[in-house]
Amino acid sequence: MYMIKVCLFCVGCFFHVALTAQTFVLNSPLLKSHPTAEVKKGLALITAGFAALDIAVEFRYRPDKRSISEVNNGVADGDFVRIASINKSYPNVIVVPEPLSQMELVAIALRSDIDLAHYQINQHQYRVGYLTGWKVVQNLLDGHPNKIAVGEFDTLFKLLLHQRLDLVLFNQAAAEKLLNSLKIDNYQISPSLLSYTTFLVLNKKHRALVPRLAAQLKRIKTESLNQ
Repeated sequence: MYMIKVCLFCVGCFFHVALTAQTFVLNSPLLKSHPTAEVKKGLALITAGFAALDIAVEFRYRPDKRSISEVNNGVADGDFVRIASINKSYPNVIVVPEPLSQMELVAIALRSDIDLAHYQINQHQYRVGYLTGWKVVQNLLDGHPNKIAVGEFDTLFKLLLHQRLDLVLFNQAAAEKLLNSLKIDNYQISPSLLSYTTFLVLNKKHRALVPRLAAQLKRIKTESLNQ
């Protein structure tokens, strides 16, 4: 009986160690393109949510389209962050139904002759740049004759700087931080063109984990608000 108890204890210890040793690889284009306080809060929240389930997290930078494509193909476990309808384009991903952040999409221009105070997406005379794979922007620009998709965020802003683009569509807080880091102060930013909610998404092989993870994220957010 003693030996059985010892063996059961060892099996239990091994199972716990194996569980805590599990690591999820989460892709995100935001690690470089959106170095904002809001994104850092989201990363911390996700890390805590997985930790509550005894799962470690490794965040890995990938450009926007490659990031979500790797999750859809099962190369990575998840992506931070995406819109709720992303699975319409990538059927192998599942949205964790707990909101993580609110994004404000704006237009950025360096030309003083562009009136961004009254800018509308349907003003087709401007060459508009955006990141490849950013679905919310692709949807807005559907049918736009002068749209240009770029793979990397730094290339996007270089094209704007060298007048290869008239406008860039980007997140407001991230754009301001990037422009300031480039010591560019002669820019103008439009009012918000779109406010949208973002979520963590996982590959469908982790379907069973989704409700548990959503519950942990909600719990941590609630506890943080009540502190």
